[in-house]
Formats: sequence, structure tokens, C-alpha cells
Amino acid sequence: MSSLTCAKLILFSIAGVVIQIIGLSLFVYGFFPVKPALSGISGTESFRVPRCNSVHNESEGDLPPDQLKALYEELSGIHPFDRLILMVIDGLPAEFVLGKDHQPPPKALMEAMPYTQSLLANGVAIGYHAKAAPPTVTMPRLKAMVSGAIGGFLDVAFNFNTQALLDDNLLGQFFSVGWKMVMLGDETWLKLFPGLFMRHDGVSSFFVKDTVQVDHNVSRHLGDELSRDDWHLLILHYLGLDHVGHIGGRNSILMAPKLLEMDEVVKMIHTSIIANQDNGQGRTLLVVVSDHGMTDNGNHGGSSYDETDSLALFIGLKNHGSEHASYTVNTVYQVDIAPTLALIFGVPIPKNNVGVLILGTFDSFTDEQHLKALELNSWQLFRLLQAQLPGLSCENSPCESFIDDQGPRKSKCNGNLENMICCLYLNATVLHSSWKSKNVSRNLLTYLLLELQQCCCHA
Repeated sequence: MSSLTCAKLILFSIAGVVIQIIGLSLFVYGFFPVKPALSGISGTESFRVPRCNSVHNESEGDLPPDQLKALYEELSGIHPFDRLILMVIDGLPAEFVLGKDHQPPPKALMEAMPYTQSLLANGVAIGYHAKAAPPTVTMPRLKAMVSGAIGGFLDVAFNFNTQALLDDNLLGQFFSVGWKMVMLGDETWLKLFPGLFMRHDGVSSFFVKDTVQVDHNVSRHLGDELSRDDWHLLILHYLGLDHVGHIGGRNSILMAPKLLEMDEVVKMIHTSIIANQDNGQGRTLLVVVSDHGMTDNGNHGGSSYDETDSLALFIGLKNHGSEHASYTVNTVYQVDIAPTLALIFGVPIPKNNVGVLILGTFDSFTDEQHLKALELNSWQLFRLLQAQLPGLSCENSPCESFIDDQGPRKSKCNGNLENMICCLYLNATVLHSSWKSKNVSRNLLTYLLLELQQCCCHA
């Protein structure tokens, strides 16, 4: 009897250990998934039609940066801006600027950012609620904005010991075409991109009780940088508003003064951009973003609406909507920022990007440029799907013969995921060819290209 009880105890113990191992494996797989990714960086192949059975990378060789830039501009067909200013306001919820549920922000918040609100009301700025993926902490959210790729919860640990970003990203693409870059603010950028900035002044994000000096250290250099013409990308990362939230929450008495301070920075930059453009110094795009939002008590890191509600504000692109367009629910994803900026500035989209073009940002571009941008985005997503879906061989789909002897034809898309993707890709290409011959409307082609993009993103 004693031996039988001992045997049962051993079996129960072994079963318990096996169950624990299975449970731990499921937890690790769920929270720290490993997705197939494309190695290397995007090059000239980004501007060419992908082949259904090929994912190899074509190299443009060792072209000098100026020649590579000219080649990219010629292949993209999109005239880029000359310079970019990326202003990150850490922890700023989008609803503080754009409102929520078709309603404008509270009066106190609107009065705290009068200049920014005037830009939105006059159609000079286009604002979006850019949904951030969890974990809503700074480092993985910066990665998402510059690479278009979504990380995992393992990035929470890396947030305290940031490593250099080796994946294909916007800053690497800009550097390859000879851009000179300057960074002022959160030193996380210096850890992610060591050696890329010709000038920088980094500040630590861990002194959360500092709501004044941490931003003054950024703004004290701003006037000098705006007067210079030796840079192409200026990154400003302000931490004070996030610190205000950690100290007193969303309704802190320090929040309105901090928003007014950020509004003055936006005004200073925008007026400088206008003056430089009037003096023939080229076009500069100002993009104001936040990495995440915050809860009522000022915390972040989770997946609630308040934490994931980040801002994407494009200043310098014409908005053809109504004067109340800023108060509508314009929702995009934070990863959409990367392909949008890549397409606006005429560089390849990062290889592992899962974002899609923010359509409103191309309203001031021509129809040809708009559709070309959608096409390039679709090509990049299709290549990524080839790496993530081994069954996407397209052998039984007319993916490589877009137009037959009877001319362009659209097909009805059904069947499994792989067939649907190939079918949508085929139809989009056929309609694009037809549109060039003015046989179909831009809206129909845009709709089909977006269907392909959304299908790719949710695969």
C-alpha cells in the first residue's frame, strides 16, 4: 500500500511539473512571440514590383549618399520635403489636442495650446489619434515610430537598458542618403542610434520630479538650431509633460502651464519654418508626436485607451477637410508613422514595417504621387508577407501575369488567406495599369490598394 501511494505521488509530481512547463511555454510564446522577419535594409528593390516566388534583396551597390538620394527620388516619383523636425512630447494624450468622441478638448486644454489649435482650425495641421501598441513605455514606442514594427513585452525590460536598434528604420535610411541629424532631449535616442547624430544633448528620463529643467535643456538650443542650415533632421524629445503626469496625474495644476510651454515651442518652430521657406531655404515638415498617453493618475505601460491614445500631428501639409476636421475621430496606428514619413521623404520603407500610409497626409500631393505611395506600401507589405506566410507561393494564382491577351481583368477574391492576398495584389495592379490609361477612378483603385494593405497587416 505504501509503495502504491509513493508511485502515485511520483506520477502526480511528474504530471505537475509537465503542466507547469506547458503553462510556462504558453505564457512565453504568448507574451514574447518571435515573428519571422526580413534581414538587411530596404534598397532600390523597394521601388520595383515584388516577384511572387522571390524574397531576395537586390543591392544598389556602394553608391555615394548623394547619388543614392537622387536615385531614390527618381524611383519614387514623389518630390520630398527638404527637412524634417520630429517633436516628441512624451506622455501627451491625443485627446488633449484633438478631443474625444467627436467633441473638442475641454476649454482649459484648448486655451493652453492656442497656436496649435489655430493651426488645426485653419487646416494647416492634420491631427490623428495614433493608437500605440502595448507596452506603452518610451523605448518600444520610439522603435515602432521609426521602424513600423511592433515589439513585445520583452521591450519593457530593455526600456531600462536600451540597446542599439539594428533593424531597418527611418533614421538608418535617412543616414544612408547623407542626411545630417541633430537630437535634443531624451537620451534613449542616443542609445538606440549611437553615432548617427552630428550634434546632440541628451537628458535622462528617470528624474521624474524635474518638470522644468528637463525641457529647458532642450529648448535652450532650439533657437540656434533653427537658424542653422546644416541639418536635415532635428529630433526634439520633451519629457516634462510625462513627469507632470507621474507627479500629479492628468489633472495636475502643472499640466496647463506645461501644455502652454509646448505650444510656444510649436509656434517658435512653425514661424521659423515659414520664414525660412519665404527666404528660399526649402520646405520643412514639422511632425509632433507622443509616444504614449497616460491614465488619470499619470501612469502608463498597459493597454487601456488612455495609455495607448498617442498623438500624430503633421504641420505643413494642407488639410482639405472642414474646419472641424480636427475634432473628428481620425484614428490611425502608431506604426503608420514610419511608412508615411518614408514615402513623403522618398526613401525606402523599412523592411519589417506593418503600418500603412496615412491617407490624409497625401491630400496635397498629385493623384499620381498618391497612388504611387499606396503601391510602394503594398509592395513592401507583400514582401513581408512572403517571409511570414510560407504558403504564399502564388503558384496557382495569376500573380505574375497581371494582364492577359484580353486586357486587364479583375477577379473575385475568395478562398484561403494566401489566395486572397494574391488576388487582391493582382486586382490592384490591374486597376493601377487601367488608371494610368484613365479607365478607372482613383477612388476605386485607392480602395483596393487599402484592402490589400489591411489584409497584409492583419495576416
